Amino acid sequence: MRGLAALFALFLAACSAPTVEITPTPAPTHEPGTTLVTVLLDLSGARAPNGIAQRNAMQLWLDQQQARGGPQRIRAKFVDLAGSDAQLMIELRRAAVDERADAIVIGAPVRYDETFASALGVARLPVLLTLPAPEPTSRRGGGWAFALAPTYSDLARAAVSDATQRGVLLPVLLASDESPPAVAERLALAAELEQRGLIAPTVVAVSAQEAAARLRAGAAFAHSAFFTGPGATYVEVTRSLAAAGITPRVYLSYLMESSDASSLREGADIATWPGSRNLAALSTAPTSVERATFLQSFSARSGPASTLAATAYDALALIEAASESAGGAPDPTRLRDRLEATTFAGITTRYVFTAAHHAGFDTVDLVYLRWSTGARVGFARAPEPAPKEER
Repeated sequence: MRGLAALFALFLAACSAPTVEITPTPAPTHEPGTTLVTVLLDLSGARAPNGIAQRNAMQLWLDQQQARGGPQRIRAKFVDLAGSDAQLMIELRRAAVDERADAIVIGAPVRYDETFASALGVARLPVLLTLPAPEPTSRRGGGWAFALAPTYSDLARAAVSDATQRGVLLPVLLASDESPPAVAERLALAAELEQRGLIAPTVVAVSAQEAAARLRAGAAFAHSAFFTGPGATYVEVTRSLAAAGITPRVYLSYLMESSDASSLREGADIATWPGSRNLAALSTAPTSVERATFLQSFSARSGPASTLAATAYDALALIEAASESAGGAPDPTRLRDRLEATTFAGITTRYVFTAAHHAGFDTVDLVYLRWSTGARVGFARAPEPAPKEER
């Protein structure tokens, strides 16, 4: 009886309690003069080395901004995509719609298909791509995308030209791990070879676990080997080829990080990859105070800076410069217009954008790098090829 009385008392109390109103969480508001940037990176999973290097470079830029004093003009939010293409689409929408970002930096591979093009059209805010991509203005929705790295066509042209000048182009071995970057690289290489009147080689599809076994026989007869996709896939096979005295010239990906390059060990003698000449700190002195400061500061924190890390650093600097020229925290359209009118001397290269050209990397700065394993360890410029007749 007492239990029933207690339950009845609780029921009356609940009925008489005031109604609690639930309101949606308010959207982020802009502080005056602040530009909100969402940065999408792979910070876990197989592609983490690229994402972590970029985050470290951007955090360095943010710390330097804070050390300069005054208002914090750029506020960045880092989001881990964990190697998921689907998550990239989700986070792109969330940044544009829910968080009302002013700009987005994507430092992960992008499958530039109709789905991605549609997402750019819906977001309608500047999206800076730090990894290689097609010329954005050649694709639907590309008016909102800005490519800070060389295009796949630029990279293919550089690779075939380098191998030709060294006299090692043919016979060629072409391998692909069939990841989105690898597919884009091999298609661009095939198109470049066809344009030069050469037959595209047979593609050998591999994974990191089977690359050494599948590529060794072909490499024994090749003068050049184009290994497309992240460098980590090919570290073991490159090392094993060098140890066995099989020494084609190995061309690795633009996405090479110091963690993978240092693992090449004896394979470093035959491996090279495209990157910015301004990051070859062991070969040449930095050409500006800003570059020298970045290279020294990044190295003290995280080791030798890759081209990709420096490009991520440049992405925030580009956004800040465009925002200031637009008068503070602009609307996305004004920010895009300012980026389209930008010529910017960055750490990696001199970026030039126009309304018709959204691939800003100056290919004059595109060279081949190697990993130095001598007394000084780090990225160095590969020796220039002496013109030779193709063998």
